[in-house]
Amino acid sequence: MSIARFPFWRVVPKDGSSQRSGEFILPVMPPATAGPDGAPHIMGGVALAAIVDAMQLDSELPLLWAHVQFLGPTQHAEELVLQVEQCGGGQAVAQYAASAHVNGRPTHRASGALGYREPYEQALFAQMPEVVGPDDATPVEISHSSPGGLPDQFEYRVALHDERRGIHAVWTRSRADFAIDAGWLAIISDLFLGAHPASRGGSSLDAMFRFVQGADPGWVLSVTEFAAFERGTVHGSARHFAEDGRLLAISSQTGVLPRIPRGDLG
Repeated sequence: MSIARFPFWRVVPKDGSSQRSGEFILPVMPPATAGPDGAPHIMGGVALAAIVDAMQLDSELPLLWAHVQFLGPTQHAEELVLQVEQCGGGQAVAQYAASAHVNGRPTHRASGALGYREPYEQALFAQMPEVVGPDDATPVEISHSSPGGLPDQFEYRVALHDERRGIHAVWTRSRADFAIDAGWLAIISDLFLGAHPASRGGSSLDAMFRFVQGADPGWVLSVTEFAAFERGTVHGSARHFAEDGRLLAISSQTGVLPRIPRGDLG
C-alpha cells in the first residue's frame, strides 16, 4: 500500500505565474486516480477538490459551494489544466466559473462561490444520526483500483447500510492524517456511487458540494440517502459530520447507473 504524504489535489500556477493568474495545473499522481491497472482515471472528487483549490488560490477566499459537471474521460492523464475566473459577486462573496482540460480536451465545467460575511453566529441544524462509531463499524477494503490509487489513501468503515431504504453511513479517515478541509471533504463526497450495490460501477454526471467548516485530522461520517433510480440514473445526497457530531459539508450527485444486461431484464 502506497500512501501519499502531500495533498495530491493541490494545484500549482501554470508556467510559474502568479497564483491569481487564473491558470493552474494539477500534476496527476497515482493517489489522484481510480480504476484498474492499465486504465487509471482522475477520480471525480479529486478533480472537484483541485477546482476548489484553484478557486481558493485565485480568490484568496474560503469556499462556500462548488458544482462540477463531468464532461469527458480522463484516462492516462498526466496533468489537469484548470482555468478559473471571477464572474460576479460583491463585497463579501465572489462568484466563480471554472473549466478543466486534458490534452486540450474539455473534461470538467464548474462554478462556485467563495467568501464570508462578518460578524456572524454559527447555527448547525443538521444532526448526526445515531450510528456505531468508527471503532465498532465494519472495515471494508476497496480493491478495484491500481496499487497506490485513491482507495489506498483512506480507511473505510461501514456504520449503517439499509439497501431497501437507500441509506448508507460510512466512516472514512485519511491514512496520511490530512486536515479535514474543503478539498478532502470534496474527495470524500465523491464516494456517493459506492454507497449502493446497484450504483457501484456507474459514472457521475455532476457533483454539488457545499462546505460548512473544516476539522482537525480524524474520522468523517458520510450519510448518503438515495432518492431515486430512474431512466438509468441515480439521484441522491449526503451529509458529512465530524466525529463530535458537527456538520462539515453537504453534497449531492446525479450518476449514470451501470448498464443492465438485456438477459437480466424481465
